[in-house]
Amino acid sequence: MTLTLFALLALALVLLALTGPRLVRWSTPLLMRAPRLASGLLLGALAVWSTAAVVLGVALAGLPSGPRLLAGSAADVCQRCLAAASPFSAAPVELPVPMAALVLLPLAGTALMGAAAVRGLRRRSRATRAVLAEVRATAVRTVLAGHPVLLFPDPTPRAFALPRRRGGIVVSHGLLESLGPDELSAVLEHEAAHLSQHHHTLLAVLEAMVGPLRVIPLFDAVATAVPHLLEIAADDASRHRSGTPALASALLTLGEAGAPGTSAAPAAVPGTLLHMTGSAGVVPDRIGHLVSPAAARSALVPVLTLSTLLVTLLGVAAAVVVPYAVLLWNGCPLLR
Repeated sequence: MTLTLFALLALALVLLALTGPRLVRWSTPLLMRAPRLASGLLLGALAVWSTAAVVLGVALAGLPSGPRLLAGSAADVCQRCLAAASPFSAAPVELPVPMAALVLLPLAGTALMGAAAVRGLRRRSRATRAVLAEVRATAVRTVLAGHPVLLFPDPTPRAFALPRRRGGIVVSHGLLESLGPDELSAVLEHEAAHLSQHHHTLLAVLEAMVGPLRVIPLFDAVATAVPHLLEIAADDASRHRSGTPALASALLTLGEAGAPGTSAAPAAVPGTLLHMTGSAGVVPDRIGHLVSPAAARSALVPVLTLSTLLVTLLGVAAAVVVPYAVLLWNGCPLLR
């Protein structure tokens, strides 16, 4: 593998990071046809990009030759072992920085990202417990249309889902007064789908993967797209059980009542509460998808482009990491 190919692969990382939002947006009509699968694929895209960036960063650190941290022949042996495992055929480049420091840099970045993810998950857990405590202070446990729910006093039509072990489905008195039996059933089926399909877990994984990397356009686009796709997945489950007219009517009623968070409903970290209306401004899109889904043919090229870039990055990451993994597993042949 030459430096030229390495540069092309690094360029693929940059292109995917920058053009990812457009590819995701152009792929939306097709992604919405299978929202659960699409959500998993987008999360996989972030995992592939992150892994490729770390692996290529470590491999790049093996190209230069700098000051030695080990004395005597040990440094020569380590350098020759790493050179033998390296997939790059170019001659080492002399730098004033020790090679070990360059190797540790991407690994340290990965460790920092892991620490940030843990902090984010803990913050999310605390926020969920706080919301549940706020709801339980005024809510009563009951059963509506066969679903156990927490019913809290709020005149605004309101429905959202907490994780099952943190309370499950929560609805307001205003919801019962605003919807008919069929519409109420559609709303409850929607929220139940969030629980049965483990959408809270998927959003927690998304938050852990994105973290500070949301400044990268690809990560920001996926962080925006996945919650919407999960709402579409819950809509699909609801309309199959309750019918499209009831669900569309319920969405229209709740959308007219106001976006999430405009009344006394509890506030929390985004994604902790899965509202029936989802993000503000997307209800018309969801109703349109229910009534007349967009043609998916135009999204084939963007999906294929995105898939090709990801498969390329995954293959290169594997080609780079396998020789080093074999070296660690079998030991350096120069030491035998």
